Amino acid sequence: MLNRFFGRKAPQVPLSASLAPATPAASHGRRAGAASGGYQTAPKPVEHIDDLPPFTKKLYEEINLQASFRHYICPVETEANRFALILTENMINSDIANELIKALSFKREAAEPIYYIASTVVMVELCRDGVMENKPKTKALASGLNSRNRNSALWSQFENIVGFAVEANSSDLHFEIERLQERSKVGFRVDGKLIRPREFEIKTGDLLDTSAYLYNIHSRSGSENAFNENKPQACQIRADVAGHRLLFRWASNQSAKGTKIVMRMLTQDEAQSIRTLEQLGYLPDQIAAWKRTIGRLGGGTITAGVVGSGKSTTAQTIMTMLPSTMAKYTVEDPVEYIIPDTTQFSVSRSMNDTGNDPFLAVKRQLKRMDPDAVLIGEIRDHESAGLFRDIAESGHRAFSTVHAPSAIDTITMRLTSDELGIPRDVIATPGFMNLLVYQALLPINCPMCKVDHVQAKWISEAYLSRIERVFGIERKVLRFANPEGCPHCRRAGLPELHGVKGRTVVAEMIELDQTMLKMFRERQNLELKAYVRSLNRSRFYEEASAGKTVLEVSMFKVSRGEIDPREVEYKFGTFEQYELQLASETGLRRVA
Repeated sequence: MLNRFFGRKAPQVPLSASLAPATPAASHGRRAGAASGGYQTAPKPVEHIDDLPPFTKKLYEEINLQASFRHYICPVETEANRFALILTENMINSDIANELIKALSFKREAAEPIYYIASTVVMVELCRDGVMENKPKTKALASGLNSRNRNSALWSQFENIVGFAVEANSSDLHFEIERLQERSKVGFRVDGKLIRPREFEIKTGDLLDTSAYLYNIHSRSGSENAFNENKPQACQIRADVAGHRLLFRWASNQSAKGTKIVMRMLTQDEAQSIRTLEQLGYLPDQIAAWKRTIGRLGGGTITAGVVGSGKSTTAQTIMTMLPSTMAKYTVEDPVEYIIPDTTQFSVSRSMNDTGNDPFLAVKRQLKRMDPDAVLIGEIRDHESAGLFRDIAESGHRAFSTVHAPSAIDTITMRLTSDELGIPRDVIATPGFMNLLVYQALLPINCPMCKVDHVQAKWISEAYLSRIERVFGIERKVLRFANPEGCPHCRRAGLPELHGVKGRTVVAEMIELDQTMLKMFRERQNLELKAYVRSLNRSRFYEEASAGKTVLEVSMFKVSRGEIDPREVEYKFGTFEQYELQLASETGLRRVA
């Protein structure tokens, strides 16, 4: 039992003692059935640091209490070598508290009262040594160590991290807590790459404390009441930092080395600029396809892509393209971006509760609210898929996003999967689905310092020859990111991103026709993919995108010098693999 709560140096308690109802010392002052955990004196509330009992030292290290528990239970040594437990209310009579009492009773007697019920703020400060041993309260007050100042130390550390993230235009924060290392790293997802600046190598204990403070004090809709580094957890954190109204979508889990926390950072400023499809990077014929789709009376449109591919940004743009005279709604978990002239609803899907449909109330009410268009933030389970189907089948415009490896695989692999469960016959019904999109984001070469193939001496002849042979793109038009960067693109602390200035959407799009739906209904998935590919009538360096894969669309932007071809390989696979794939497809066509 002890090893569940203590570290590797847990005190060696004899088996007979750990099984006994109470040792003589542990039973000091006890009476059976007492409401205060078996002790005669009721627990004393601690609403403020000044309410803490005098104590000579904290006993974390003596029993090597795991850091994850220190945020809600703190053993202390009081006068005359006695001990007490300062803890949150829900920890009274818990297994942790009982085991602590047993362990500490071998050296000390229990104080009266033994329990001090403290707020989470007090517990965090105890853990961080914001409250020092052997320091009279008057000195603590004189030094200005009030709750607000102590909290600000943790918040300031988070603000520093977020300030850097905002400046670098980061999409995600990664707290990589490694329990066996003195310091842990904070990573930032910037322009698609995970960067770990040296200046954000933080003491492991401090990063753990900051994480617990954020979850315990600032979280909303948390999967648990208190931070636990050993369990998967999710929550939302809202904050005004660096002049921005931000929402952080928290996901954490235990790792082999400690704990990994990832926070998606979403800007929710009402005045946030919304970019056009052209500004996002969509090509002219793709923009025309979008306009045809949103001009339809009803039916569904799905945008697919991996995490961090800009799907939500595109969805925001599409909703703003619809006339303000329409009744527009979104259903999201949570609301990510503020969309003008749109009513946005948040739903919360629990990690643990699989028996309830969080979309049920929205599903019942939405069609009574006279909608013209509805955006479902993401289809990721039967409930969200059911809501999308309900909207699309009822003749309204339905938009959503999904994780899928390509545009056509959105229907062949994802929507019909057991996880989502939309029947094949429903999807194959004319008018149910209008448009399938798969998009990704690729870094843009800095226009001020990008280099040609002659200056890029690190690029081999074989590499240039393969691009010319496979794609028909001459080497003289290729441009590469400058690893030295320039004043226009250099960012402090991010040398890995020198030579890059922003990102652009690359996308493949399929407007479903009767032939495609018939093949899909008859489960002719290979024939369906071949038919889509047959729609391609243009070369790689030509702008038309019909029938092209996202890699092939990317090569058009490579031919214009916008993208380093190595970024295309990094995202979609090597050109050598693509060449082998083309040879295989050609062979199959000849056999057919």
